[in-house]
Amino acid sequence: MGPFLHIWQADLATDHPGWPAAETTLSAAELARLARLRSPALRQTYGRAHGFLRSVLSNYNTLTDKELLLNPDANGKPQLAAGGLHFNLSYRPGRALLAVSNAGPVGADVEPLTPLADAAALVQELFSASEQAALRAAAPADYWPLFYLIWTRKEAYAKALGMGLGMPFAAFSVLEFRPGAPPALSAPAGCRLLSFSVGIDYQGAIATLGSRAEPAIQHFSYPIDL
Repeated sequence: MGPFLHIWQADLATDHPGWPAAETTLSAAELARLARLRSPALRQTYGRAHGFLRSVLSNYNTLTDKELLLNPDANGKPQLAAGGLHFNLSYRPGRALLAVSNAGPVGADVEPLTPLADAAALVQELFSASEQAALRAAAPADYWPLFYLIWTRKEAYAKALGMGLGMPFAAFSVLEFRPGAPPALSAPAGCRLLSFSVGIDYQGAIATLGSRAEPAIQHFSYPIDL
């Protein structure tokens, strides 16, 4: 099989018969973390998201979803103990996004298009000068879609590197802006970035790293595409 990037989406808010079975596949560590979550809504989101992860990964592996060993690397990023397959999961209440690839490290991020009270401070701290200028020039109706377009791309790149929130986010750009011209999407050297809607009112991004040929990209929905 040639290099591939499979992008999976799951609607965590909609009940379907497969959720209870998927949640029974969680590891002891995942079950312990699940038990520490304070609200039923948080427990449902976590249980379904990690059940979704294990159910999908079992389709690429000879092990069952319950037998999959997901061990953290040196940066704490989960990886398959067997190696050879890269994945990254992102989830928020109501939605999950999963990238699976054999072509190199991947990162995923999904965010609801919800206004944030502290956005100005976040932009100043985490966005590059070019990204800040694009937001200042955006029409009010375009501000939040542009904010999350930028942020999901930055977060996906950081997760592909295994750095998460320890990344110096303001030091790189995922969007270039010149006055009088529309913003242009960009990516750091050695990274490919994809941006797209994830269901209704969610923004998603996937980052892939590596110098191999561009992987063949396919999109799937869980559970209907299993």
